[in-house]
Amino acid sequence: MIFALLSFLFFIALEAFFALSEMALISAERLSLQKRAKNERIARIALNLLDNPERLFTTTIMGITMSIAGNAIFTSYFLISSLGNAGAIFSLIIPIFTFLFGQAFPKVIGKVYSETLVLIVAPILYLLSFLFYPVYYLNQSLTNLIFRKKEYHSTIPFIKFREVFLSLIKYEEEIDAKERELMHKIFEFSKKKVYQVMIPLPQVKALPLTATLGTAIEFCKQYNFSYIPLYKDNPTNLIGVIRVKDLLSEIKDYSLPISQFMIEPLFIPENIPAYEALAIMQNSNQDFAIVVDEYGLTTGIITLEDLAEEVLGEFSDQLDYQHRLIIPLSDKTYLAKGIVEIEKLSQLGLEIASSEFETLNGFLYSLFKRIPETGESIRYKNFEFIIRKATPTTVEEVLIRRVD
Repeated sequence: MIFALLSFLFFIALEAFFALSEMALISAERLSLQKRAKNERIARIALNLLDNPERLFTTTIMGITMSIAGNAIFTSYFLISSLGNAGAIFSLIIPIFTFLFGQAFPKVIGKVYSETLVLIVAPILYLLSFLFYPVYYLNQSLTNLIFRKKEYHSTIPFIKFREVFLSLIKYEEEIDAKERELMHKIFEFSKKKVYQVMIPLPQVKALPLTATLGTAIEFCKQYNFSYIPLYKDNPTNLIGVIRVKDLLSEIKDYSLPISQFMIEPLFIPENIPAYEALAIMQNSNQDFAIVVDEYGLTTGIITLEDLAEEVLGEFSDQLDYQHRLIIPLSDKTYLAKGIVEIEKLSQLGLEIASSEFETLNGFLYSLFKRIPETGESIRYKNFEFIIRKATPTTVEEVLIRRVD
């Protein structure tokens, strides 16, 4: 009887370990692990398992299967032989107990404490993966034999893992609908190539290299882009890019050539996976790239925002642009650029006749009857305007404070 009880507890604990380990690994923050991997070997082991999902799931599934089988065979046998009919009745209760303490509770714990547990279970799972490697190898060999597809190892295993994992999360109660939707988008994103998510060249709005700052400002007012591509000779020959935020500090001189603001672009092949492009741009600390084909000809452009939209949904570049022009500091205080359009100030509750002025600068010039200097302030209705930064020709930054 004691042996039966010990067997039961052993197999429950074993099943719980594999269930907890699996959930801890798939719930762990990958970016956090990547940072720790620079100095911690265990974090590198955890990343190795996450980079080989088929091997990880083979290990956990085999462990859980063996635990369930062992519990069913040994525990039921010893209970029935020791307790007779009472043991048979008791064996019917075991599956409920097994589900709760071997699967449900461990998975919840694994998800909640994933950041701590992943570094504990990863080395153990890594060693056990060698024990179950023959099973993994046999499964891969049989699948290769059945499908006989080229480049199988780079495509089919991931697709199989993707389909299995999507089926699992569909019925996982701990994962809510929004998380499931995000996971679906991530997996769909992993299948896409750069040319499928880029802005095609015919749709790209760009300026010639010979354009002036004044032309660029008018361009910004029309399109509200974060970046302006530049071309030489013809619009198909993109050679660089300028950041709109870099123009704000030089807004006083409209005759400046925009070529002096040009940044050397990053060039990305159109046929590489989108997630590889994302990694390249992050490693290069670039938010913008020009897409080229195998002959080196420009086919489009891509930004980090484009890539993020594939997973997180549509962003509004116009809102993002205006967000940089009006920055909330508190519920009643905002930092605004002088070039922000008057109509955009309505979101602060400030009503100004926009037909008289186009920008905040024009409005302030009217209030002061001149170009104000840094440190000066003036009140209009229930708002106070404090000039944070000004030049002899323009106001660059204004602190707007609502006064009750």
